[in-house]
Amino acid sequence: MKQGILKAVFILFIGVNLALTINKEHSIEPKKVVATFNGYDENGYTFSFLNEDDYEEVITFEIVSEKILSAYNLKDNKFIDQEFEITYDYQITDSDDEVEVPVLQTIKLIE
Repeated sequence: MKQGILKAVFILFIGVNLALTINKEHSIEPKKVVATFNGYDENGYTFSFLNEDDYEEVITFEIVSEKILSAYNLKDNKFIDQEFEITYDYQITDSDDEVEVPVLQTIKLIE
């Protein structure tokens, strides 16, 4: 009986550790960059910035919170070519492919 309980506790312990390890692999630290707003189209809100290797990166956010959009109407052309300090991370889709979709978390106009 004791061996059965010990075996069950051991299997449970291994399972919990494995689940925690898998979640850590899927978590992505938020990135903060200074980016230029390129505009809005049917694909989303596009920004460009220089990455840590000094190469230009372009990122389009399909997911932007209402809080951000109420602070900055990014559909308005007046923000095009303006610099923002943005923070973003990635959300993993629920599809079988587990696609990472960039999500804009914070935004601040640099004046």
